[in-house]
Amino acid sequence: MRFLEKVLITISAVLLAGVAALAVFWGGVIAVMLVKGAPAVEKARLSAVRPVVSAPPAADPSTPETPAVAVVTASAGEKVFKKCKACHTVASGDGHKTGPNLWNIVGRDVAVADGFEYSDAMIGHAGTWTVDRLRTYLLDPKGDIPGNKMAFNGLKTEADANNLIAYLGLQADAPQDVVALGLSDTVVLAEAEPEDGADEVVEIDPVPYPEGVTYTNPPGRSPEEQAKFDALVADLEALAPTLDYQRARYHPLHFSPMIEEASNEQCLTCHQEILDHKPRAASIAGVPAEDTIAWYQTLDTYAGPQDTFHYRHLESDFAKEVMNLECVFCHKGNDPREETPDMLPTREAFEAGVVPEFTLRKMVNPSETCLRCHGQFPYEVMDLEAPWHEIRADMEYPEAPNGCLSCHAEGFRTVRHGVSYLNAANIEKLAREGSSDTCYGCHGGRAWYRISYPYPRHAWPDMDEEIPEWAVDRPTESDPEYALPAAE
Repeated sequence: MRFLEKVLITISAVLLAGVAALAVFWGGVIAVMLVKGAPAVEKARLSAVRPVVSAPPAADPSTPETPAVAVVTASAGEKVFKKCKACHTVASGDGHKTGPNLWNIVGRDVAVADGFEYSDAMIGHAGTWTVDRLRTYLLDPKGDIPGNKMAFNGLKTEADANNLIAYLGLQADAPQDVVALGLSDTVVLAEAEPEDGADEVVEIDPVPYPEGVTYTNPPGRSPEEQAKFDALVADLEALAPTLDYQRARYHPLHFSPMIEEASNEQCLTCHQEILDHKPRAASIAGVPAEDTIAWYQTLDTYAGPQDTFHYRHLESDFAKEVMNLECVFCHKGNDPREETPDMLPTREAFEAGVVPEFTLRKMVNPSETCLRCHGQFPYEVMDLEAPWHEIRADMEYPEAPNGCLSCHAEGFRTVRHGVSYLNAANIEKLAREGSSDTCYGCHGGRAWYRISYPYPRHAWPDMDEEIPEWAVDRPTESDPEYALPAAE
């Protein structure tokens, strides 16, 4: 028994010592965790099971990015060709326009298109349209071949020229791709593609102004002129309450010569209702307004209520930006005591001339007023295939939304809008910053008539000396009545 007791005591002592040792060990571990923190232990554990991967070095902000590049492509050139479509066809068998058909142009001899009348300068430019010669010509047509008839001032970048040549190379009986043209190794700077989901910002290509042409708005009134009109308005405001209808009707302001110098302020002293969107419910004679319509409302192409007609022409934001209209631009005045031409005692009925001998006060001559901005778009004389609204999509793209300026920025009819009733500088600015709606709006987009107005053909820089048949009888200066004051 004593022996068994000794054995049990010994085993108990050993077990107690082991427990004590374990307690000391785990106590040390806990102490380390408390002193250095658990993350340190975890970090040590992880470093034992996997290697630490070094982070890539930060990019040096001073190192310039490599610019994006793009190869020359015919698809990009097809977009550039929209600048040429107004004057050139490119399909096989299509006829000539202002410029010759361009089928087979790459590698063709200069000035050999059958049926096209080339300028002497182009005829004298012997040789072949190689890629290099085409590029030089497309970038500076007037500088490369002085005296040639092409009014376009040239492409702005070599990239556009290369892309256009790539497109033209395929428009041939024996198409040449970029490899055959020697353009396969040509690269051009390109903008980086926008990230997925990011809105692409389209920047309009800058459109130059023509050399030697200045666009100005009509000058504002001088302080002396404004003071004169203020005094006239004050006199009229004092007089108006004392006048009945007949006396007001016969006021000298309604007749020549006073009406020729009348200001809008004077007219609106008594006729403010034309701008207030509240025309009379009935005429002075008692005819209800709903039973009558204005002459312009009888036109199938007219749109808009009568009560906003004058407001849209005189006070709307767009009208004030592009026009400088006066009431007397349309309302010329007359003496109402005159009889109508067909009611003169000595004249047979229906024998009056086509042009009346006078104009009734409220009778506007549309051929000299409305037609100026509400005529048709004369696409036939412009060698265009169809009206603008039908073809504009083929001549415009997001960076160049005004296809009118393909020809009219620096080429054709650049001397324009120099009259007192238009704000020429504002019109040109809007046309270059926006779409062709600015131009087309007054040149066919709001057409009331089946004819277009015969605008004068002011001479412009590099104007062709040959006058086209349709323009033989056109005036070359604007009406003196609307001439701008000479620059001092």
